[in-house]
Amino acid sequence: MKLDNVQLENFRSWERSQLSLGSRLTLFIGENGSGKTAVLDAIAIGLGEVLTRLPEVSGITFRKHGEIQQVENQLKPYTRITLTTTGDVVWDRVKRRDKSKHTAQAIEKGVGVKAIREHIDAKVLEPWAKGEPFSLPVFAYYGVSRAILDIPLRKTGFPKEFSRFDALKNALDANTHFKSAFAWFYHKENEEHRLQKEKRSFDVSLPELDAVRRAITSMFPQLSNPRVETGPLRLAVDMEGETLDIAHLSDGYQTMLGLVIDLASRMAMANPKAENPLAMPAIVCIDEVELHLHPRWQKHVVGDLLRTFPNTQFVMTTHSLVVIEAINNHLKRNQLKETPLPKELARIVPLSPHDCRMYFIENGQASNILDAETGLIDNQLIKHFNAVNEIYEQMRDVEWEQRG
Repeated sequence: MKLDNVQLENFRSWERSQLSLGSRLTLFIGENGSGKTAVLDAIAIGLGEVLTRLPEVSGITFRKHGEIQQVENQLKPYTRITLTTTGDVVWDRVKRRDKSKHTAQAIEKGVGVKAIREHIDAKVLEPWAKGEPFSLPVFAYYGVSRAILDIPLRKTGFPKEFSRFDALKNALDANTHFKSAFAWFYHKENEEHRLQKEKRSFDVSLPELDAVRRAITSMFPQLSNPRVETGPLRLAVDMEGETLDIAHLSDGYQTMLGLVIDLASRMAMANPKAENPLAMPAIVCIDEVELHLHPRWQKHVVGDLLRTFPNTQFVMTTHSLVVIEAINNHLKRNQLKETPLPKELARIVPLSPHDCRMYFIENGQASNILDAETGLIDNQLIKHFNAVNEIYEQMRDVEWEQRG
């Protein structure tokens, strides 16, 4: 399941807009208060209907206050968020200003939630009820408070078992703090240890845990052997011969490591029998993807995410010129022939412009900045990036040599 577009009506600073989403990546750029985060919040609210349909899971919905657009000190009659999937499943969620008849008459007719409920019933709930195989899509939203890792100090209250639907608990809460992922990791390690004892072999491992470990080492090649240790309870990793508590790592490491472990564990929990859970469909929103990352790390963070989660649809915001230019490098890499390339260029993930959407947002309006002719981010932005476009220049030189 992937989203094709999101439509906003009277939602915060957005009066009326329909935004097409890339199947792999959508990036929103703009100043603070421009409406970038509102788009991510809207997607989360729309997807909240899916979670609410599932057993033992609650999705988010509109907040009590602040969602309906206000003009001249008067709230609009309603706000509506409409989502459309690539399979043409369309649904909307509406919040009314009040329950008066006058307000009800001012609300334009929508499509409601019937289509998405029927889709979830057919694809997930009915196979689940019959004990048949099914694929459970993962949705996740990581807001700017994700650097706060809520690692428990004791095991009290840890669940004794996890269902597949637990993968979506609090998944659309932008303030997720990693606690459930830690509990799941601890539970699975204990299960793995019991299996090793039964088989009398330390080479035995759980595929779900292996998926999370692969995600960590893919994103952080310098880290290895992630594990839960007790006395005190902590998640430890090895780096350069040292054992480190991830709570003692820098904010940049904590921010991205927490996101990767949380997302990978949700994907493994949702589809534990998949050959590669990290390659299962997912929709992930990330606010300020560069949060706490050094510019050198910002150059490859988006590419690392695309490579580690190859079938995930990412919707991101950024303030970073480095991130923007790095994405341009991925787009440029897609244009180069598959011939021997310098090592630094060969590791860049090719990104097709057909799978991407890039917007500059200002005053609740979105402008497309992906040039249709070149397949690159518009030159009006590139001209400001001279200090960070070394890779782009190398690619251009290689392309000229290939054209010969």
